[in-house]
Amino acid sequence: MVASQEIKHSIPAYELVADQLVKAGVECIFGVLGEDIASVVNAAVARGIVYYPARHENHAVSMADGYARATGRIGVAAVTGGPGFTNALTAIYTSHLASSPILVLTGAGRAEEDDRDPDVVKLATGPTWLKHFPQASVLKEIGIETVKPLTPEAASRDAAEALALARGRPVVLVLGIWLLLQKVATSKEQIPVVTGKEPSPLPDPAKIAEVADFLQETWAVKQPLVIAGRGAMLSGAGPTLQKLASQIGALLATSLPARGLFGDDPFSVGVCGSYSTSVATDLITQADCVLAFGAGLNPWTTYRNSLFPKALIIQVDSDPSAIGRFLPAAIGVEGDVKAVAEALVSELERRGHKSDGYRNSRTQDAIVSFRKDAEIVDRSTPTLVDPRTMMLALDRMLPIGRILCVDSGQQARFAIRYISTTRPQNLIQAADFGSIGLGFGTAIGAQIGRPGELVVCPVGDGAAMMSLGDLESIVRLRLPILVVVSNDESYGAEVNALTNLGLDTTLANTPCPSFEAMAIAMGARAATVRTIDDLEVIEAWLGDNGGVPLVLDCRVNPAVRAE
Repeated sequence: MVASQEIKHSIPAYELVADQLVKAGVECIFGVLGEDIASVVNAAVARGIVYYPARHENHAVSMADGYARATGRIGVAAVTGGPGFTNALTAIYTSHLASSPILVLTGAGRAEEDDRDPDVVKLATGPTWLKHFPQASVLKEIGIETVKPLTPEAASRDAAEALALARGRPVVLVLGIWLLLQKVATSKEQIPVVTGKEPSPLPDPAKIAEVADFLQETWAVKQPLVIAGRGAMLSGAGPTLQKLASQIGALLATSLPARGLFGDDPFSVGVCGSYSTSVATDLITQADCVLAFGAGLNPWTTYRNSLFPKALIIQVDSDPSAIGRFLPAAIGVEGDVKAVAEALVSELERRGHKSDGYRNSRTQDAIVSFRKDAEIVDRSTPTLVDPRTMMLALDRMLPIGRILCVDSGQQARFAIRYISTTRPQNLIQAADFGSIGLGFGTAIGAQIGRPGELVVCPVGDGAAMMSLGDLESIVRLRLPILVVVSNDESYGAEVNALTNLGLDTTLANTPCPSFEAMAIAMGARAATVRTIDDLEVIEAWLGDNGGVPLVLDCRVNPAVRAE
């Protein structure tokens, strides 16, 4: 009897990479094709993965970032090596600062490989690649994980590794042209399976006991505050943190990325930091103990370290390097945020600890009585709308479950402050690197990741002009996104900066063509908004948009400046 032998096939390396994308559950790829990575994208599409073409590589990556932030799943972008990579670098670094789970596929020519010179591909530019750029070196310098197979045989294994790593942070997979086109003798059984990211360490019982001991010292903790950040949101710790806050009598707050995590909890003060309401700021500054769960406590969350003048900090994070990075932590606990919260709740229950703490009728009345519209005096004119009044009107008109994808810039101060979101992952702002121009990309990614939900994209006029090519992508992909352009014909943040320096602001003024006319030419529905009454066009669009975006060219009063 002859023993059966495993049948091996000769398969191009690019197909093995595509197989790994399928195994990882990748649903879609956003990209701008180049000759180096086109084979992988083509093979992925043949396997059922949907490809969404962008007009610019920066937006292709921000689409993947928006998709990841809105869904929690891996977002994948594909950009050509060299200039495509450098075009995308702002969005790549932005996602890195946010720890977004994205994988960027990019190419490399022979000049970036380890001096191999196969005859698999003949480049028109000769023995070196015209697009050569030291991608791996640049990524290493800024701390972004790079995976680069050195042999065709390693392509499948390294792709699996890159996808596993990307479940917790951005990863760039660099694929050489010559490598992808070579065939590998393999069998389907030999293709490695993608594994998940490394689990966070279990909380140290001694640390849990230390925190519980301190919380039981009623002389030390009378007005505690629990702050939840992106880490708490992604770990699903919201309900457990609400239970913990009830046990110890704490108020609840979130960092900006986690806004909406606590819904309509009566003791939630909303966002902590630059976007705090006046009531929230007053209550937060009185806290004597701050328990931060998955929140980095950066200068925006702490309003330049001024919000906790008398509070002891207890910080919980799965990343030990995050503990004490911006503010010294009296007690630091490493571990999965949800697991730590659950362990602390259990320990306090075992001890029978219960405190009213900061929870009383006076505090609750202050939270309930706050009204956003009480903060402003309308400064609209007959031909220019007050941006704050406009955002409040949108807040009233739009369905409550909207996803708010806000571009950076002065308009963000108004959009985020006055348009509310009620669920976690419904506020997305890729502003981690301070760049404008990523809003259209994140909105596209969010809409594709969560079809059927309303995506609203507030953007400034400067950022909209910078991103005009991918406004066309919104139209071409038939995405019913509401684009709100705050048009003050200037770079607002720069006007503010020059004004604060006592300098002339003329150079920051940038007249724009009609966004209504440009959007209609691209195939969108559009209108120019000069008064609140002009927003009525939204109602008809919400009733029947037919998969067509609505672009509002909102002529806002430039005299209304953000704080």
